[in-house]
Amino acid sequence: MTLTLVRILPQLLSLNGSLGNAEVLATRLSWWGFSVDVIDLNEGDAPGAAPDIAVIGHGTSSMVTPASNALERWKDTFHQWMHSGTQWWGSGLGGDFLGQAVRMSKDDPWRDGVGFTSVTTTLRSERASQEVVGLDRSGREVAGYLNDAAHREAEGVTPLLSFIPVRNDRWAGDTAGGGEGVYKDGLSVSAVSGPLLALNPHLADDILRQVLARKGKELPEPTDQHRRVDEAAATARAWIRSRLG
Repeated sequence: MTLTLVRILPQLLSLNGSLGNAEVLATRLSWWGFSVDVIDLNEGDAPGAAPDIAVIGHGTSSMVTPASNALERWKDTFHQWMHSGTQWWGSGLGGDFLGQAVRMSKDDPWRDGVGFTSVTTTLRSERASQEVVGLDRSGREVAGYLNDAAHREAEGVTPLLSFIPVRNDRWAGDTAGGGEGVYKDGLSVSAVSGPLLALNPHLADDILRQVLARKGKELPEPTDQHRRVDEAAATARAWIRSRLG
């Protein structure tokens, strides 16, 4: 079986290794013997048929305008993909653009997002830059590095993560009730930097489980390669938890 994964605007939105999340998803599938076609969707390209997975990464503030312009042209197609069952992963700025709107500051105009979530994001807020630990929406341990300067507002969202409160109390990037990111059927978003799925592979498997369910298949039992990588990730999370006391 061949599955398709599309990387959205990789030339613009790949900051802090965020597109490594696409590699994690594709690699874990390959260890189970699935073939994965990884397709890049760049500015000026015409999007094709709905993929199984779409990944959009983080970018600098200078990417707000070009990313917004490209995403606006593809907005209707992306909604068709969502309705067709595409599983979305968004990191940082890319994840914010899956919401309602993004602006550079409170004095700047809004740039429309894709509209999958209710989140609106204002950049240039108080920055949080530190390791974080906490739980995901299912109560499983998560860890990562948060490097984010944004103020987010949202209504009726389910956070993807919740942090043990060691972050900068002035940071306003929470999406709901102390929770970070967004989870809904077919979509996961987080502002945590880098390839979050590498450090927390159970989140990757949540996405892959939904992908395979659409094909009438169950997520296979982990291979030895999965187990080795998962154990290494657990050790790394433990070190972060230890450093934070």
